This record gives sequence, C-alpha cells and structure tokens, in this order.
Amino acid sequence: MNDKTLCPICGAGHVTDHVEQIEAEYKGHKGQVPSHYQQCDACGSDFAGAAEMRSNKRAVMAFRKQVGGLLSGAEIAALRERYKLNQKQAARLFGGGPVAFSKYENDDVAHSEAMDKLLRLVLRSEEAFWALVDQEGMTAELRPAKPAAQIVYARKSSSNVIVANFGNGGFRPSLSVGMHAYTVAGHDVEPQERQWK
Repeated sequence: MNDKTLCPICGAGHVTDHVEQIEAEYKGHKGQVPSHYQQCDACGSDFAGAAEMRSNKRAVMAFRKQVGGLLSGAEIAALRERYKLNQKQAARLFGGGPVAFSKYENDDVAHSEAMDKLLRLVLRSEEAFWALVDQEGMTAELRPAKPAAQIVYARKSSSNVIVANFGNGGFRPSLSVGMHAYTVAGHDVEPQERQWK
C-alpha cells in the first residue's frame, strides 16, 4: 500500500509499509526471516493485512524449505524455465496437482521429499527428463521439432568424386554417379544430370 492509505484502526492517520527481520526457528535451526507489516503515522498502530500475511507466510515457508534441504521456489521455477515447461505441464509431468507448481514456486507450500528427489534428478540429467517425458506420453508436446535437414550432394561424373553434404545427417555419399540431388526445407528435389566443366 502507499502512504496515502488511511489507517483502518483510527481512520485519521496514514499507513506505510515496513519490513523487519525477525528470528524464526524450525527443527532446531534458527534464522532471520523478513516480517512485513504496516504502521499508522497518527496512532502508531502496526498490523499486517492480507498481502503482508501472505508475504510473511511465504518467508517462513522458504526458511523451512531451506532447513529441510528442499529446493527453493526460485530453483523450481528455474528448472521449469530450463526445460521450457509451463506450470500446468510441470504438474502433469511430475505430479502434484494442477496448481502445485505455482504453490511450490511461490513458497506457499513445501513439496515432498520424493518430489524434491525427482526434481533434483532431472536437474542433473537431461536424459532422465526426456525419459520421463516419454513415459508420461508428453513427447509430441514437449520435444522440440527438429529442423529440416538441408542436404546438398554433388558428384562429378568422372573417376574423381566430389561429395558435399550439409545438414543433420552427417557425411553421406550420393549413390547416383553423375547425379546431383538435394533436399531443402524437407522437400526432395528430383536428381538432375549436371555437366562439370
């Protein structure tokens, strides 16, 4: 909120946003987390509205994830971005429900240890990610389309052979002596006789 918002307690003063670090404890570990609140410049009351309470809850949840050794919300979002997944696709692929990844990334809830292990596995291994994509039947949706090969073959009709191949297929000689064949943007063009000079 801005400093023109009237205080809901006294109705006369204006409230301003404040943040201070407070000590939190979880499973025997202590740490500092930000605490958001508003304060009235007239009556001095301080309070947390819905937005501040949401921010405070997320800060505590992020601290608990850290203590528990779980990936942070930002790390989960980065994993999604790495594989170009939206949140719904991530939920379908990894499980957890339709809005699970929104909650994980915003630190609204902590994901399970099993989910954390799965996410860490695909962070370490792109091969594991694509195996999971295949297993879940999402290959057509997630695999990037391979660009069409652009292949050019040329062969001189004498005993000297010149072969040129540009594309995804690697080095591949033409089978037709004295013929010129090429493929451009996925369309085959009929081989034609070429005279070399």
